[in-house]
Amino acid sequence: MTVSVPMKYLLIISALIFSTVTPLLALVSSAAAAPTNTDNSASAAQGMQISPALVELNGEAGKSYSIQLKVLNVTASDLLFHSSVNDFSAKDETGTPSVAFDTAVPSTASIRQWVDGIPDFSLRTHQSKTIDAVVTIPGNAEPGGHYGVIRFSGRDPTLSGKGVAQTASAGTLVLVRVAGVVKENLDLITFQASKNGKTSAFFEDGPITFVQRYQNTGSVHVKPIGQIEVRDSFGNKVATLPVNSAKGNVLPLSIRRFESTFSKDWFFGHYTADISVAYGSTGQAIVQTISFWVIPYKLLLAALFVLITIIYIFRTLLKRYNSYIIKQARKSNAKTTKKNKK
Repeated sequence: MTVSVPMKYLLIISALIFSTVTPLLALVSSAAAAPTNTDNSASAAQGMQISPALVELNGEAGKSYSIQLKVLNVTASDLLFHSSVNDFSAKDETGTPSVAFDTAVPSTASIRQWVDGIPDFSLRTHQSKTIDAVVTIPGNAEPGGHYGVIRFSGRDPTLSGKGVAQTASAGTLVLVRVAGVVKENLDLITFQASKNGKTSAFFEDGPITFVQRYQNTGSVHVKPIGQIEVRDSFGNKVATLPVNSAKGNVLPLSIRRFESTFSKDWFFGHYTADISVAYGSTGQAIVQTISFWVIPYKLLLAALFVLITIIYIFRTLLKRYNSYIIKQARKSNAKTTKKNKK
């Protein structure tokens, strides 16, 4: 006996499966295409512009060196410029310099007396001037790193000598490495994965930020340069991230923080991050590995709910369909029996 499947049951099953799966697909699509917001705004220059912002000088005790600095007046009025030299140190772990206006740094370590005096000069609006600054390293200078900032401050020349506050100030950081026996030692004291400032080994989604904190226990500034390789559960390399792409320095007796961000549209499972960094004049190396998991549990729970719903609907319809088949079979058998009796 052959029983045909009623078309209405097939249509009902198809419609229910489609209406249940479609929201899941939309959810997966929206999770995979996470938006990225960027802020490209930049603050406008104020007062003056000094270039370069940083000078790194390798020199020997007892010798003089000349560095060129360009000063640009970006105000709408003429300015009279005065120069000064101050020591500086790292303000925090971002590498922001902290200028020391009143300092007790020994003369052998400070560069305040190393820079020849620069005469005052005037610049009209939007006019620039190139300054030759001479740095003379004393014969008794200690080998290693010495740090200072050559600052320029400007004021309205018509108010000169009247006790009016200076209207602008900017400077160039000078990092001097004096030749000799120095200690280069950098430690990676923190290497961890985080999201939105929270460190963890388990994440729901990206982007993942790899935070690195380096401590310089040496006597000279060093520049860690390298990369982070991210691999999935199968050992496949899924990303290569630069470390310290801006080429920032870590000053002696300070800690500096760097970040590298791993962004991916969709990722799931266990991952490892291998960092390899070189620093110093002889290429000292730092190597370390961490691991983390990315499990989109909310999406998985939604998918599981949808799957259970589909199974429940399918079983319910299958029971009804089986009941329908049995009912039709009984009717058919009854008709056949009745016909045979006749």
